Amino acid sequence: MLVKYLIPFLILFSLLPVSLGDSIALEKEIRKIPVAKGLASHPVNGGNCLISDGEYQYIAFYDGDHQLTVGKRKLSETEWDFVKLPERVGWDTHNRIVLFQDRGGYLHITGNMHCARLRYYRTKAPGDIHTFQPIHKWTGDYEDRVTYPTLFELRDGSIYIMYRHGGSGNGMRILVQYDEQTRQWTKAVQALTNGRDRNPTCNAYPFGILEDKNGVWHIAWCWRETPDVITNFDICYAKSLDRGFSWKSWDGRDLELPITPENAHVVESIEQKSGLINGGTLAVDSKGRPYIGYTRFDENGHNQIYIATPVDDKWKIIQLSDWKHRFYFEGRGTIPEYPPIPKVSITEDQKIQIVYSNRYAQIRRGQFVLTPEQLLAMRPGQYPAQNSVSAAPGIANIRAVNRGPLPKGMKHYMQQETDSPNRDRKPENPKEPTMIYVVEVGDR
Repeated sequence: MLVKYLIPFLILFSLLPVSLGDSIALEKEIRKIPVAKGLASHPVNGGNCLISDGEYQYIAFYDGDHQLTVGKRKLSETEWDFVKLPERVGWDTHNRIVLFQDRGGYLHITGNMHCARLRYYRTKAPGDIHTFQPIHKWTGDYEDRVTYPTLFELRDGSIYIMYRHGGSGNGMRILVQYDEQTRQWTKAVQALTNGRDRNPTCNAYPFGILEDKNGVWHIAWCWRETPDVITNFDICYAKSLDRGFSWKSWDGRDLELPITPENAHVVESIEQKSGLINGGTLAVDSKGRPYIGYTRFDENGHNQIYIATPVDDKWKIIQLSDWKHRFYFEGRGTIPEYPPIPKVSITEDQKIQIVYSNRYAQIRRGQFVLTPEQLLAMRPGQYPAQNSVSAAPGIANIRAVNRGPLPKGMKHYMQQETDSPNRDRKPENPKEPTMIYVVEVGDR
């Protein structure tokens, strides 16, 4: 189905200079390009769904009728070409879309799955959204209960997908690789992580999988015993020197695959019901040193932000915040409220930036920007959190950041106003569809 959407106007305005993490004030120009109205009753649109190839831009979303839609435009133009695929999402916020392009220019899309059979489409012609074909198969193994497809793209352009097979509290993580020559998917290993050999078996919730500049892969995760979020436990880590075929602990010990709670390399042992949420992050600096950010209760039962990083062969656990609040969460489904969750990144000058946001009113969005030396030596609350500057200052409701080449000095974002999750159930009064925008930000 082809839809043409002619943009009647552009919104242009400039921001006042803002203080960024490196204290450089920049004046930016913002241009907002309407895309189409999308589902807004819950934040299912977003993530890895906005890409570009230097000439064209592609976006994937669920429209106001819950139908999976892909749009394409020339980067120099504002007119979108749309195609609709035979996928309709319900009220489950897990069912996000992953859109990517291989080195041959072919487009791939997967999503609309929560413990469901694999849904996967690929174009027959490079860059042509009207040639998407249903394939619904990668290797054909462990693809009947798929959740959380995660794109892992290496520096050389090689494409991997990591996903969960099974359910919350009872699943394994599978890693598959795409070959552009054969247009086939293969497994890196039979399974990367699995649960225990008892019931319930538990499953891993990765905080991220990254490749450093030397080609070493890093992954960090917590475990969950049952579908209830309060049963999260333990922070774990592994690294691979051979593109996922074998894995080691930080100190070089070989890890038996699949990794289980019994043989995992534990960074910090954390009991269940300790305020650990499966939403932490992983970052790696230029020296290949990992930093794992997460939230849990302190010894007084208050929510705090922690960073774990290795010093020699041992892990140092650093408490950044010193809050006096306690927010307790529990239950199944996508929770509507949660405590501050840290998002860790490494700045160009190799400082550690920890940004936190939450759906909990007592603690506002903030950030820490620390040198490695400051981080390792700090005491809880020693460095007060700074006001956090958004990745795109002045732009609210960012749902995705563009991946792929753009004109020099430009950054693009997907913007949409939506309601919060409702534990994957239909809200009593679903929010009407809202406009999705691509927001272009560039230096004047």
